[in-house]
Amino acid sequence: MLAKFKQRLHSRGNTAQKSAPVFSGIALLPSETLGGEIFPLVVHGKFRDDLWRRKLLALAGVCTQWRNIVHSTPLLWNQCICLDTHQFSRVGRFREERIVEKYFEAVRMCLTRSAPLPVSISIDWFALRGDRKDFARTVDIISDAAERIESLRTSIVGRNDIGVGILRALEGLPNGTLRALTTIDISFETDTSPHIDLMNAPHLRRVELRVGWNPIDVISIPWLQLTHVTLTAPPLACLAVLARCSNLVSAVLAVLQPMHTSLPDDLPLITATLMHLTSLCLSVSSKLLRAVGNLVLPALTTLELFMVWPKPAILSHLPLGNVRRLTLTMHGVVQTADLYALLRCTPGVTELKLTSYGVENTFLDVLRVDIPSTELLLPQLEMLRIHDTPIFSRHGSRSNSQVIVAFQAMIASRVSTGLRRLVYSPPEFEHSDSQLRDELMLAVAAFSVNGLHVEVL
Repeated sequence: MLAKFKQRLHSRGNTAQKSAPVFSGIALLPSETLGGEIFPLVVHGKFRDDLWRRKLLALAGVCTQWRNIVHSTPLLWNQCICLDTHQFSRVGRFREERIVEKYFEAVRMCLTRSAPLPVSISIDWFALRGDRKDFARTVDIISDAAERIESLRTSIVGRNDIGVGILRALEGLPNGTLRALTTIDISFETDTSPHIDLMNAPHLRRVELRVGWNPIDVISIPWLQLTHVTLTAPPLACLAVLARCSNLVSAVLAVLQPMHTSLPDDLPLITATLMHLTSLCLSVSSKLLRAVGNLVLPALTTLELFMVWPKPAILSHLPLGNVRRLTLTMHGVVQTADLYALLRCTPGVTELKLTSYGVENTFLDVLRVDIPSTELLLPQLEMLRIHDTPIFSRHGSRSNSQVIVAFQAMIASRVSTGLRRLVYSPPEFEHSDSQLRDELMLAVAAFSVNGLHVEVL
């Protein structure tokens, strides 16, 4: 029996040796196609993420040919290169110097292999981890790659003079050295306001700052050439930056206000004209919104408001006539009459997203177009998103069954005026009520066959 088994194994081995080798189709592709088209899809995918290094290692480990392609293709190496002192291991007050050496060597290798393409650099520097020697290495790396830095992100925590020193090193570069720099993202998690000069970046367009003071006073940036600004700062600093950047295309402003403090009633009014601003996102208080309302924004088409529900009189000062996409994330109970007053000012809206943790359960009537006694609001509405907004609200006089009937009536009337998509994401207490959810699903299911795409998340 054992002899027969050995004979069978031997015959199978001979058969395997005689069979022709099987080649994968990808092995027949030229190196230019693999490096220029296939590998970037594998490494980057649809979205760029922090796993690109692991993906490169996996590709390089397949065979010698693939490793050579990976090492010689700059497009695979110009991801965000991180200088992170958390990578420096420590035991007590000591660290493994060999690991630190290899880390900086790996960073330099990434920069070398990415040449001559532009690169993004992220610096996470914590004084308890990095020392002066590491600082000198970091400055050398940034200085060597300065002409190719397209995006720079860093944070300054506490009394971290090393983080400030890295930015000061950029100041000392010859004018025009940072010609590739288009984006900076700096977080100052400190009460101090270091003076920083980035005027030697002639193509800087995007700035993201998180500061506790007015950046215009201490940061020299070519404000007039900026097109995109994201700012978290005290109220007056937000106003000052918005007034200074006259060529903005988009702006995101979040007010950083200490607790138990209030804004003065006599805030300065901004009278600037921003001819190119198309998108504005405001996370502000009602008083600051009143000051912003004096801006002239002829091109504004996208407006996002994150705030406590303001008085309608304040909203009337905003330039809402040309807005097409409106996002309202409101705190506090939203009165139906106030919502009606706001939507009257936005006749051109085609996309509306409403998030409010407290509304009257009659608010759906504002969106109906079949009530003779009411004015037609948002006549061009094509997409409606209602997120975390309880349509079965306890505020109001309607029962749950009456709310469902009103919801159906609103949808039916809107389909006739061009509504193409409705997304409803109920708050947690509605989501956990299976009976309410089932009733709602049945209420909207019939409209899907009439050209309306309905989602209940």
